[in-house]
Amino acid sequence: MWLSSEELSAKKTACHVRNVESNKEFADSDIVASFVHNRPKDLKNLTFERHGKGGRKKAPIFSVKGDISEHVVEVGADVNCLDEGFDFAVALVDKRTGEATYRPARFYSFESKFSEDIEKIFSDKKESSSEEYKNDFSIGAEKWAEKRRQLTSNFGSSKKIKMDEAAQRRTINQETLDEMRKTAFASNSNVKTEDGAADVKLENITMMNKAESSILPPAVQTELSRDIYPISLFLEDIEIDAIESIATELMEKKKKEKLEAGIPECVTLIMYNEKTKQRAAAYLLLSTMIEILTKMGKQRQLLRKDLSELKMPDILRQKVQAQFFNDSTNEKGYTGRGAERIRLNVTDYDRFIAHTLALALTLAPEHKVPITPFQQALSYQPSKLEKMFQALGADLIRLDVASAQTLRSLRAAILLKPPSLEQKGPRKIIRR
Repeated sequence: MWLSSEELSAKKTACHVRNVESNKEFADSDIVASFVHNRPKDLKNLTFERHGKGGRKKAPIFSVKGDISEHVVEVGADVNCLDEGFDFAVALVDKRTGEATYRPARFYSFESKFSEDIEKIFSDKKESSSEEYKNDFSIGAEKWAEKRRQLTSNFGSSKKIKMDEAAQRRTINQETLDEMRKTAFASNSNVKTEDGAADVKLENITMMNKAESSILPPAVQTELSRDIYPISLFLEDIEIDAIESIATELMEKKKKEKLEAGIPECVTLIMYNEKTKQRAAAYLLLSTMIEILTKMGKQRQLLRKDLSELKMPDILRQKVQAQFFNDSTNEKGYTGRGAERIRLNVTDYDRFIAHTLALALTLAPEHKVPITPFQQALSYQPSKLEKMFQALGADLIRLDVASAQTLRSLRAAILLKPPSLEQKGPRKIIRR
C-alpha cells in the first residue's frame, strides 16, 4: 500500500504525540521497586538511573547507582506493560481522616546481572555477529567410521567386535594394493605402464568386479525383454513338470480364490490366466518367494515352523531354501528355549530380493511391475527397492490414472533392455 507524503507526515505526527503522552504518563507515575536477589542496606541514599526512552510498548530500564562491583549491576525492568492490561497504583491513606488517594505507579523488579561490559546490558542495539561460512567443520566419512569403530571396540558385543575385525581385514587400502602388485598372479594389475609409477586402481582387480554382480541374477544381452531373465534361470524342466497340475488348476481360479490359496495380492495384480505351464509354474515360484519375504520382514528372519507351513508346494519351498538359505543362521533366543528362528545375512537377503524382482519383471504384463504393492509386501526401503530395479535394468515410470488405479501404484518399473555395465548413477523417472 502506497502512502502520500501528507499521510506519511500525519502518521509520524500521531506517533510522536503518542510517545509524548506515554512519556508524560510515565513521568507522572510513581515507581515501586522490588529486589529479588538482595535487600538494599541504605534505602535513604539509594539512587536510581534511567536508561533508554519510554514508549507505549516498552518501558525504560532502571539501574542502581553504586560501586558494588565492577562487573555486577542491579538492573530493574518493568514487570508488565500497560498494553497487557495490568495497572498498578499506590494508595496514600490519611490516618486522621481515612481518605485514600490513588496515584498511578510502575512496578519494577530488580535483579543482579553480571557482564564484562556493563554498557551492553543497557544498549538496545544488538550487534550482528559476522558468520564465517567458508570454514568446513564437517566430519569426514573416514573419521566418522573410525569413531564408530572405537565405540564398537569399547562398548560393542563380542559378535560386533568380531564382525568389525573381519571388516578391517577385508579392507583394501594402498598397502594391500602394493602387496598385490608385487605378487605374480594373472590380472590387469600387473600390466606394465610407461612410467612404471602409476597406482593400481580398484576397478582393475578382477575380484572387485566379481563382487559387484554377486547379488544380481545373470542377465542375457538380448533385444526381447522376456529373454533378459528367462524362466529357465529360475526353474528347471523337472520342477515345472512336478507342479504343472497345481499351477494350471490355480490359474483357472478367480482372484478371491487365488488369495485364499496363498497367492500374495501384489502377485495377483500382475497375474493373468496363463495357458503355458512354464509361466504358471513361475507364478507359483514368485508367490512362494514373496510369501517367505513377507514373513521375514525387515528383521530378515522367520520361525522355522512358519517356513514349513507355507501354502505353496513343498518342492518350491525346498528350492528357495536350498538357493538362498545355505549360509543362514539358526537362533533360539538368549535362553536357548525359544522357538527356532532362521536368519539371513544381508548379502543373501539382497540376493533373494533381486531374484524375486527379476522374476516379477519377467512375468508381469508388458514387463511392468508396480512399485508400491511390492514395497509393502517385501517391507523393503523404497529407495533401495528403486535402486534394485534400476540395477536389474528397469526404468522407473509414472503411470497414468487408469493404470495407477489398476495396479494401485503411481509409479512402476518397466524392463525394456538389459542392464548396461557402463551405466553410472540413477536413471530419471520417465512419464508415460
